[in-house]
Amino acid sequence: MTEHDRFEHAGRVAEAEIVTSAPVERVWKAWSDPDRLAEWFTDRTKGYAETGAKVTWYFDRFGISFPYEVIAAEPGSRLLMKGSPQGRPGYFQEILMSPAGEGTRVRVRSSGYQRAGEDDEEEYASVVSGWQMALAILRFYLERHFGEPKRSFFAMQPAPFEYQRIRTFFTDEWHLSRWLTSSGAPGDAGQAYRMELRGGDTMCGEVLAVTGHEIALSWDEINGVLEMKAFRLGPRQRAVCLRGCAWDMLEEARLEVESTLSSAIDRLVAALKEPTRPRSGNGHGAVH
Repeated sequence: MTEHDRFEHAGRVAEAEIVTSAPVERVWKAWSDPDRLAEWFTDRTKGYAETGAKVTWYFDRFGISFPYEVIAAEPGSRLLMKGSPQGRPGYFQEILMSPAGEGTRVRVRSSGYQRAGEDDEEEYASVVSGWQMALAILRFYLERHFGEPKRSFFAMQPAPFEYQRIRTFFTDEWHLSRWLTSSGAPGDAGQAYRMELRGGDTMCGEVLAVTGHEIALSWDEINGVLEMKAFRLGPRQRAVCLRGCAWDMLEEARLEVESTLSSAIDRLVAALKEPTRPRSGNGHGAVH
């Protein structure tokens, strides 16, 4: 028995999983092939996920990268990687795949990197939420866009918020109308939705994931997806982010979407800075 066969996660483990109709061979390529990984998750990736190899995940718009040592790469079954960020303890990412009917169950387990102390709960919840969102997008990519290059769009700003309150700005119709829409709101995960955006365009698709404070949506009009995200940006600072991608999108269209979302996030931050006050004219009570 090798060392990686005896591996067990230490401490608290953040977990998320999906079931996709895609075959396990396709799922494996989506994680192990750097070109495929960049089609749904990273901005770019260096290195193939093979046992003993070094790989790096780049998220250029966030200004961060994650170098990993591949501890175990078992095609169609398991990928185990160790990250060693500067100034922090090493941590582990494990991706497990197994048959589920005619498709595949995909499970991510992360451990070893949550901070101790008062920030632990916030970081842990953000890690779980992030993986739930990422796996929902992975399923959408596997089933509809595998092998297609993407174009990404991104808008982010520091903002004051509590997580329970920010969720309402992403899911409640009245709160959405303060910064993004003129009507409509997403429902639960798996449901179809339709929203009228400011300016008259529509946004339709499926709710891919709803976490404790974030939401992921498919976006039919651009053949893509959108994430509404909220997370800690640094000590005593949080940020909101609109991040997404589209497949088969021209650069001119990408720039237009990014401009629209940049204006929307300006309005979101402004609304978050306003004090809580009763809604006017709709009888729904106070803003939460």
